[in-house]
Amino acid sequence: MENPVALGWRVSSANRDRVTGLARKSHMSAAAFFELMVENLQLDERGVPEWVPHDEDEGQLPIDKP
Repeated sequence: MENPVALGWRVSSANRDRVTGLARKSHMSAAAFFELMVENLQLDERGVPEWVPHDEDEGQLPIDKP
């Protein structure tokens, strides 16, 4: 791991526990699991993960919105 940093984010305990559990089942630390998950995200044409919702109004001026 190059240039490791501590994450200062607050997340729900349920999601933290889920990631920790998935990492444990994968025989990995939570940090290694997170690294692998980020490195393998499938990105769309916007350059964001495919599961992030599209903003239907993206590119429209406020006067053009319904």
